[in-house]
Amino acid sequence: MAKRVFSAIIGMAILLTVILLNNLVVINIAVTIIGLIGLSEFYNVFKKKGYKPCEMIGYIFTLPILGIGFVETEIIKIFLFIVMPIILFILFCKSIFTNMKYNIIDIAITLLGIIYVPFLISFISFICHLNNGHYYIWYVLAAAWATDTAAYLIGIKFGKHKISKISPKKSVEGCIGGVIGCVAFYMGYTYYLSTVGIELNYMAIAFLGVVASIIAQIGDFAASSIKRFCDEKDFGTIMPGHGGVLDRFDSLLMVSPFLYMFFQFMI
Repeated sequence: MAKRVFSAIIGMAILLTVILLNNLVVINIAVTIIGLIGLSEFYNVFKKKGYKPCEMIGYIFTLPILGIGFVETEIIKIFLFIVMPIILFILFCKSIFTNMKYNIIDIAITLLGIIYVPFLISFISFICHLNNGHYYIWYVLAAAWATDTAAYLIGIKFGKHKISKISPKKSVEGCIGGVIGCVAFYMGYTYYLSTVGIELNYMAIAFLGVVASIIAQIGDFAASSIKRFCDEKDFGTIMPGHGGVLDRFDSLLMVSPFLYMFFQFMI
């Protein structure tokens, strides 16, 4: 327990430092490092299961995160349109010209890893580069961690109805508590933003809190389904007592794109 608390404090201190510095270069570097570690963890659990993802291609695809905010958005879009077909072409070539040393499942795992980790996590950088993005990023973090905390506290006390065998300890009551906790944080934080001159619609933010919390919890279940398929308890051991990077960022991965779309197109 002490090891878990200590690693949580260290992790939170690093995260707060990166965000409060509000240096976009530092944020991009941090997100890239998290993406690389997370992708390594993702591929490793499948390798333990006997599959052979083409790791280097995934790692190369993670590096463009460094350019977010400093390269024209159109260039990034063009990069995605061009690179994805090229990656697929290369992967099939590796399968064809190595006499199927890499089979179709290995190709699928490689592509899923690219989409699931570096692509989704890149939206954290996109949000930070928005106008007032250093404020909006806290909505992303709260969607994951306020939800997780409230769900745990409510679930451990009132949880009776299980949701899925994927995560047998999670209950309907806990999930509802997570939504309430997320919305409560969103309301309090939105009030704080109004004191610094950022006015947001409370009804829209409350609705966003409900949606974001549900998506974050689906993200948690999605990660659990991967671990259960691979017969692994955690994605890694980099955070003692908490598992790997993906064990801590699984909810953020899923919710970040949706919150980016909200703040980009709805505000």
